[in-house]
Amino acid sequence: MGRDKALLELAGSNLLQRAVAVVAPLVDEVFLGTGTSPRYPELKLECLLDVQAGVGPLAGLSAGLEALDERGAEWLVLVACDTPRLDADLFQVLLERAVATGVDACLLESDGGIEPMCAVYRKTCREPVRLALQRGQRRMRSFHGDITLGIMQEHELPESMRGMQLGFNVNTPLELAEEKARLKVRPTDGSSTTGTAVCPGGSSRPSQSSDPEKNEEVA
Repeated sequence: MGRDKALLELAGSNLLQRAVAVVAPLVDEVFLGTGTSPRYPELKLECLLDVQAGVGPLAGLSAGLEALDERGAEWLVLVACDTPRLDADLFQVLLERAVATGVDACLLESDGGIEPMCAVYRKTCREPVRLALQRGQRRMRSFHGDITLGIMQEHELPESMRGMQLGFNVNTPLELAEEKARLKVRPTDGSSTTGTAVCPGGSSRPSQSSDPEKNEEVA
């Protein structure tokens, strides 16, 4: 995009504001994952810094899980700010599936594959993520073999959510224009539950809670 995707305007607000609005009704506290330095002071939200610089999305997830542990909370709701079709109902469904099945994490699986930046993570993921970083691993799925993982495929979602391409993310000016056109005829909204969230801020650097680039494949 050539600029900070978090600040791209869509339907009267920027992508970061939209992401915050999605998770805020669901959780006790919203954090912004902002890489190695605080950003977006206008939102007046606490920024979580990557536990290890230059590592990518996994470092941001680790920072979120550390914050979860410090607060004695159970669940982390993770959302990339460049995924404007996500809504609170989806995360409610993921959380309900995770609790019902006793898994450590529950991820959406879209047509493009699993979406680790559209997921709920239990506090039990903290140590597996930390160990993955110690091993020098960077991929968001590098710790999946050490946890019980739940996957929610789009066809399993409530009928109202199917066919929405919920994992869609904005990567080009054309995609942004198409999403603006879509929202003119289909507004979005949210609902509620509980938890703690990390809402990624945007930048051009590859980093999980510090970056809206939701592609987890970091070198």
